[in-house]
Amino acid sequence: MTDERPDQTPEPEPEREGPVVEERVEPTLVEVRRTPNYWNFMLLFAVLAAIAITIITFALPYDAETATYSRGTVYGFALLFSVAIGLAIGAVVALIAERVSRRSIRLVEAEKITGTLKDAESPRDEK
Repeated sequence: MTDERPDQTPEPEPEREGPVVEERVEPTLVEVRRTPNYWNFMLLFAVLAAIAITIITFALPYDAETATYSRGTVYGFALLFSVAIGLAIGAVVALIAERVSRRSIRLVEAEKITGTLKDAESPRDEK
């Protein structure tokens, strides 16, 4: 079987008027390391704190006749403080994880592309 399609050669790009960009490609070394996402750590620890305070609040014995505050009030205040503390602990854990990840920095070769504008000769300038 033969392929009867005509040759597909790319058409040359039409010349553009206006500024011409001269690009230079230079090899360079860059540092690559993984960093933790702070919001994920903070959200995880806030949710864990909320689950823990829910279990603690409703697992402890409660006597409605002698209690000054209702179980819902105690749960609300405890939830508020535990979530705030969970957010703070999550941020500290993310900071520690970032410090540990700094030790695993890798150097990778990359191409740095810089461009400069060259003045193109435009027909208006010729007199």
